[in-house]
Amino acid sequence: MVTGDRSVNALVTGGAGFIGRHVVSRLLNDGATVRVVDDLSRASADGLQEFSGCPGYLGLIQGDVANRTTLGDNLAGVDTIFHLAASVAVGTSVSAPAEGARTNVLGTLNVLEAARGADLRIVLVSTCHVYGSAEKPLDEKATTRPVSPYAASKLAADDLAIGYEHAFQLRQTIVRPFNVYGPWQRDDLEGGVVARFIRSALIQQPIELHGTGLQTRDFIFVEDAAHGIVAAAADRAIAQTINLATGVETSIEDLAHIVDGGTGNVRHVAHPHGRSEVERYVGDASVAAELLDWSAKTPLSDGIDRTRQWFEERMVF
Repeated sequence: MVTGDRSVNALVTGGAGFIGRHVVSRLLNDGATVRVVDDLSRASADGLQEFSGCPGYLGLIQGDVANRTTLGDNLAGVDTIFHLAASVAVGTSVSAPAEGARTNVLGTLNVLEAARGADLRIVLVSTCHVYGSAEKPLDEKATTRPVSPYAASKLAADDLAIGYEHAFQLRQTIVRPFNVYGPWQRDDLEGGVVARFIRSALIQQPIELHGTGLQTRDFIFVEDAAHGIVAAAADRAIAQTINLATGVETSIEDLAHIVDGGTGNVRHVAHPHGRSEVERYVGDASVAAELLDWSAKTPLSDGIDRTRQWFEERMVF
């Protein structure tokens, strides 16, 4: 069924957000029942509207996971929590570290406590930012080296989940997607680089490269990432940390030229938080392939085309 092991009755925290909305879609397509909790601080309920007629969709509860009372009665009938609620803006974490820590650490603690109290399965969605720069594809045993308060708070959340597993036998899995892009991604400064580049290209403004543009990323299309996150609820993934990555390294400069389509409308600008920049990211998803039979299916060029089409159709630029 959804996990290959069992049917799922899911609560998705952060389910109105970019990745969360696609996780909700994947779960519903797989026949799960889904309830969403989101404070809508970085997302809109608009992305969930298309699910309103789905028999498995149980609606949106607007609430903040950092408030310990938010989950409360909303766990009725739930057996699995997909925890995506997070403060994900690296720049904001540098200028206001406590804000991100509140959501990412205290919020995760509250979700773990709720899962422990109700004996629920939990899939915690982390990030590749917990790792240091890649000299080779990063596997799950790679050294963790957070270089921003955001990354540090996400690593702290991972460690909390592992601690709950050992202390309370909590059934948890940590999933670390690499650089996710696609439809519904924010296109502002704290959004994704692919979305920002596409927006600039569509309005015929220069694509701005932060710093040298030689920094690299492992870009994974959001539908592939959502598939891996949902698959991670399988029982065989309990107590595992799992990377979701393509294994393909792309420089930000090359990305700009792919999006730009050869017009040359690209310029370098100062990096807004250069000390928190990681020079190289590329991931090893061998564990995902072995445990989940998962691999990224969408080539970068195809994913960019689909994302561009989404922006064009919605005239959000």
